[in-house]
Amino acid sequence: MNKLFVVATPIGNLEDITIRAIKTLLEVTVIACEDTRRTGMLIKILKERYPYYLKTQISQKFISVRDWNEAGQVEKILFELAIHDVALVSDAGTPLISDPGYKLVSVIRAAGFEVVPIPGVSALTTALSVAGLPTNKVVFWGFYSEKYELDTKATNVFYENATRLAKTLNSIKSKYPKAEIVIANEMTKIHERFFKPGEADKIKGEVTVLVNLEV
Repeated sequence: MNKLFVVATPIGNLEDITIRAIKTLLEVTVIACEDTRRTGMLIKILKERYPYYLKTQISQKFISVRDWNEAGQVEKILFELAIHDVALVSDAGTPLISDPGYKLVSVIRAAGFEVVPIPGVSALTTALSVAGLPTNKVVFWGFYSEKYELDTKATNVFYENATRLAKTLNSIKSKYPKAEIVIANEMTKIHERFFKPGEADKIKGEVTVLVNLEV
């Protein structure tokens, strides 16, 4: 029976992709992804850089899977799985970590297909590894909401957009004045930075925020 491969892709630096991920993405005929143009560009680069992993010159098909259309794309991917293997990727990092895909994976597993993880980089684990905060208990919230009551016995991690960062930090500091906060921005890229709230200036792109309340 054919398989669905859940493949982690780089969050910035293309050299962070694993050999296993390269082989998988260059061998499958169908790739389910968020942005077909972005994933198409990644595949083009991989073919140029790693031509020795190309077993055959296949014309790959890309199927868009986003939050708003995921349920409707399940039947398409089940149809493809009946013919050949399929890979699932997100725009960056490990799929399903605050990205679409869990509905798809759930249905495919229930249909009897094997779902195979191809592990790799994730903004969540990358930030945790260098933040200098406790990792014995971690709570991941996805994107921040003021409705959240953070876990006082854990390092709380969430994603945020640069345009909302100042408002989010003010919300956290007003609720938890003694919180220890580390902000990760542009991880694995040229302008990678890890800093405390007081050091924040002009920030672009998405950020990962880590909050330790056990201080």
